[in-house]
Amino acid sequence: MKVKLFEIVSDKDKLSISSVMDVFNNKGAIKDWACILHDKDDTREHYHIAVRLKDSYDTKYIAEWFGIAENFISKVKGRWSDMLKYLIHENAPEKHQYSEEEVLSNFDWKVEKDKVSGEERKNEIINNIVDGVIREYNYTDSVNAIENDKYKVSIDRAFKYRLDKIKGVVRNMDCIFITGDSAVGKTTYAKQIAEGKEFSVYISSGSNDILDDYKGQDCVILDDLRPSCLGLSDLLKMLDNHTSSTVKSRYKNKVLECKMIIITTTLDIDTFFKNVFSDDIETSVQLKRRCETHIRMEKECMYVKTWQAKSRVYGGEYKFENPVSKQFVPKDLTREEELEKLSDILGNIKIVDEVRQKAFDDLESVNDIDYNPFEE
Repeated sequence: MKVKLFEIVSDKDKLSISSVMDVFNNKGAIKDWACILHDKDDTREHYHIAVRLKDSYDTKYIAEWFGIAENFISKVKGRWSDMLKYLIHENAPEKHQYSEEEVLSNFDWKVEKDKVSGEERKNEIINNIVDGVIREYNYTDSVNAIENDKYKVSIDRAFKYRLDKIKGVVRNMDCIFITGDSAVGKTTYAKQIAEGKEFSVYISSGSNDILDDYKGQDCVILDDLRPSCLGLSDLLKMLDNHTSSTVKSRYKNKVLECKMIIITTTLDIDTFFKNVFSDDIETSVQLKRRCETHIRMEKECMYVKTWQAKSRVYGGEYKFENPVSKQFVPKDLTREEELEKLSDILGNIKIVDEVRQKAFDDLESVNDIDYNPFEE
């Protein structure tokens, strides 16, 4: 996650304020900082540190600067001035009100906290959009309804400018191809991969316009992708690991700024690609090399292989346990669970009689039922 404005909150005994000051004094990326020790609240003594950078940086690098875990860094949701006011609880009257003299800073934070005008707020929103801090999928976290109404034209222009800015830029994007039968957990595992990297996720729509609702998320899951959904040119551009480009969409073309694309399909990779471009072997190689990681999933195990650039083939498969196979173990409901569920859905109605289907009286018949616990 990239941030330009952020806050560090840490217990006093878990943070060396002297080492923090060393970072402030020696890190040229830091523009402004202000901090205070909150030691008069009904909580453990803790520091609040507000930081404004000259440019946006990923939180994992910021955490390394300060020698802290990444979860101690929080992106500012809203205005910089609001965070400065919170240092002394000016905008939290229910809490202890600290003195302005207790705040340490490298700038006149008292003037800054009261300074933000409408024009400055608009500029802040525009800059955060252009820097990729605010994106279409999460802009409501940073822009309230009144601001959206007031600056709507500027916000729309900023998003368009952002797309023009990143079009054609160099990127380092991973592509993963996951194949397997229904009910093996392809989509569930794809989500887990993205969530493990703390990526925002877009799952393609079920229509032919698979990018209809894409709004700048970090990971695109092309779920149950069918060869008929995309032409050769669009698929090649979408999966390009190193260059961001425009991809055709129904109402307006999309520029993918994602860090990862995951394809899930029931088709094996050769059948999938053959259905896209007939028997064009060379084109098939071009597409396979984009999907550098190939995963073949079964109910209990999965087999993973990687693309070999020199040999222009996939290497040998490594066998792993299917990481989602034990998460969704199907089971039948007890009579009490059935009635509780029916009551929750239908309301508190009186049961007159209970009719059981023959299949549910025969355990072997129950075990033969093909139950799909996964999202596909």
